[in-house]
Amino acid sequence: MTDNRRRIKGRPETESGTGTRSSPGLNVLMVAAEAVPFAKIGGLADVAGALPAELSEFGIGTSLFMPFYREIRLKGFDPRPTGIRFSLVHGGEKRDCRVLSLKRDGATFYFLDEPEFFEREWVYGPPGGEYPDSALRFSFLSRACLLAAQEMGLTPDLVHCHDWHAALVPLYMGTGEVDPGWKEVPSLLTIHNLAYQGQFGSQIFPALGLGEEVLEKGVLEWWGNLNFLKAGILTADAVSTVSPTYASEIVTAPQGMGLDSYLNVFGSRLRGILNGLDYEIWNPETDLDLVANFSSLDPAKRSVNLEALRRQLGLYPIAEAPLFAFVGRLVQQKGADIIARAMTEMFDRGIQLVILGSGEYDLEESLLAAAKPHRGMISVNIGFNDTLARRIYASSDFFLMPSRFEPCGLGQMIAMRYGCIPVVRATGGLRDTVSDLGSDPDQGNGFVFEKDNEVDLLGAVDRAARFFREGRALDVSTRIMSEDHSWRHSASIYAKFYREILAEKGGKTVEK
Repeated sequence: MTDNRRRIKGRPETESGTGTRSSPGLNVLMVAAEAVPFAKIGGLADVAGALPAELSEFGIGTSLFMPFYREIRLKGFDPRPTGIRFSLVHGGEKRDCRVLSLKRDGATFYFLDEPEFFEREWVYGPPGGEYPDSALRFSFLSRACLLAAQEMGLTPDLVHCHDWHAALVPLYMGTGEVDPGWKEVPSLLTIHNLAYQGQFGSQIFPALGLGEEVLEKGVLEWWGNLNFLKAGILTADAVSTVSPTYASEIVTAPQGMGLDSYLNVFGSRLRGILNGLDYEIWNPETDLDLVANFSSLDPAKRSVNLEALRRQLGLYPIAEAPLFAFVGRLVQQKGADIIARAMTEMFDRGIQLVILGSGEYDLEESLLAAAKPHRGMISVNIGFNDTLARRIYASSDFFLMPSRFEPCGLGQMIAMRYGCIPVVRATGGLRDTVSDLGSDPDQGNGFVFEKDNEVDLLGAVDRAARFFREGRALDVSTRIMSEDHSWRHSASIYAKFYREILAEKGGKTVEK
């Protein structure tokens, strides 16, 4: 293995070997399990795919490491070999890994090609489950990205890892296996959803390649088992999450889900930064999946999409019936059960409802059963179809998000981009992005309710339906299409936070 100790400690202005040229600003090494357009399961992919490009506008060069999944190859992406190969013993077996790369929008994406772990049909596991060796797969990601960076001579000023899949990166940075220079590199852990922590049985520990002192210190220990996210929180220099409100929620029970006491100690080093929206991907003016394109300057064509969607889904063409929509995972976190209990009363109010998503089997069945007596007014579509999702955003009058908790939420931002007024519960990023029209008719952009039950949801639905029938929805629909929820503002906050983390650790100083 190449000795990169001098290069890591010296932080040269240019890199040798297959590494990329340093930017005059910061160089960030980012690690994530998924990133658009290569592999996407959830909102994490949107962040990891879009943020590097926006950071480049602030003089920040990003190298993002992720697994080379089968899906990436099947999508037609052909990253080039870097010429870097290395081996490590992981999970009790020797693992050979080669590194591929692809440049995109000002960032370099590196793919760790270990076929036994990543050449599989699904990213995390079959629908509704996960592969039994998830602990090994993603601890490998956390180890291998550092070894790959060493081999290539990459010299980051900061390491930014995402969610539990990459949460062991700061822990591995402090071990004797990698160059000691990694201990001096600041690290940031972003938590996208605290509900997913990477909890595994303690019997897996010997396979992770960590010393016994890690167990003795309790960094990974979790009630007799292991918790990857806890380890990341305890070893990272700073933590961020994906909205200001969620950052304040997770330092207290029950939203802290057992980790609130560890998050509490971060103070200002715990930052809530709203996710943004990729305006090239989500653009009603150019979206090829729509029947008719439209914009805030030409909103009339939006009605063409509504007419087409009603025909496609078999909904009655009733002009006075507002169309409400839900697109997302059919799980209790998203409040899908609240919608199921409220559906009959929604029908009694003369509204139409379209649902698209998949998730818990019992919820899927209850939604289908509740919709069956109301054909022509309610359409439940189990599964996910990107084209249909886009047509729902572009056609519906109101978008339902009755989430019990919502770290950030992209659905409400996509909905507004397409002129669909959100109806949301006041939690997490929903509270940060949606303001109630009842409280602020001139600047409000949706309808907000407080409690996670069908009574409060129906109250917000009543207010929205009345707003629609009074002829007031079109002006708001047109106005919210012009709101700025792009990544630029969020990236500027990340850039500032990076500088603060570096300054606190005594690292590189960069002009604002």
